[in-house]
Amino acid sequence: MKKEWKRWTGFWVFLVLILLLSACQAEQAGSSEGGETEAAAGEQITLKFSHFWPPHHFVQTEVFEPFVDEMGQLSDGRVTIDIYPASALGEPGAQYDMAVTGVADITVGVHSYTPGQFPLVSVMELPFISDSGEKGSEILWKLYEEFPELKEEHAQTKPLWLFTSSPGQLLTVGKPVESIDDLRGMRIRSPSPIMNKVIELAGATPVSMPMSDVYDAMQRGVVDGTFAPMPELLAFNLMDVTDYVTIGNFYMTTFFAVMNGQVWEGLTAEEQQKLEELGLSMARKGGKAFDQAAAEAREALADSDVEVYELSEEDVAEWKSQLESIIQDWIEEMNSKGLPGQEIYDRAVQLNSELN
Repeated sequence: MKKEWKRWTGFWVFLVLILLLSACQAEQAGSSEGGETEAAAGEQITLKFSHFWPPHHFVQTEVFEPFVDEMGQLSDGRVTIDIYPASALGEPGAQYDMAVTGVADITVGVHSYTPGQFPLVSVMELPFISDSGEKGSEILWKLYEEFPELKEEHAQTKPLWLFTSSPGQLLTVGKPVESIDDLRGMRIRSPSPIMNKVIELAGATPVSMPMSDVYDAMQRGVVDGTFAPMPELLAFNLMDVTDYVTIGNFYMTTFFAVMNGQVWEGLTAEEQQKLEELGLSMARKGGKAFDQAAAEAREALADSDVEVYELSEEDVAEWKSQLESIIQDWIEEMNSKGLPGQEIYDRAVQLNSELN
């Protein structure tokens, strides 16, 4: 009996020791796992931010550099960003795919430089949608927030903000353009597929190229002019090769600022939330920077030999009547693809009216 008691006592002591050892190991594992999670959250990271504008461009100094500072603050210094301007990491048309594949962690580029990827975003490129970059940017961001189809167009990345240029104007060499008929026979650099159609409808020939190539093209007579936002007169020194400017607020260029999906998932929940809260303000900031630069370009024009013609209300009405088919064709094309073309166009017009 005494031997049996000793045998059971030894068994229970052994069992208690096993349980205690297991508990200690589990606690150590939990502590180690928690430590690794906390370390990952506190790990310093440096992101690559790519865009195609030159380093002195106002978009870098007025929009991107403040964003870099903002990112440092909202992450308590955990996330730093190095900016790679002037297509240092890839050509202007490659910016979106660079964010998808991780060549860069954040990229800013022109939607229309990736043909077919963003059909609904091009609503902002339609003639006479809005008359300021700040309003246009707010319209575009609100459309993105309201329409799942616009989110789907950017689904391979995480959009941080979307924005527009100030309205695009017409810069020409050798010949002024006051009416749409004046474009007939000219070769005009086009910023987008929609503007290709506008130029063709006017009897002119569209030529596609990035803004960085426009100076040489105008200087050498490869093109007779370009549609471009007013700030590019100064940013790309186009005033040196421009004889005439026609101001009509013809269209807007749209831009994306997107983050690689894996990089986004690597941010803390708090960092993600703070970035999402910045979306509208960053969109407005981008558009406002274009508006301010456009005003500076107008002032510079006054002191130059470039002749400026501003469309009257009657002129605009005439251009609109001749370009109405462009809008209807766009709506029908979107609808034929099962996309809400009419709804998005109507909402864009409504938002512009509300913001006036």
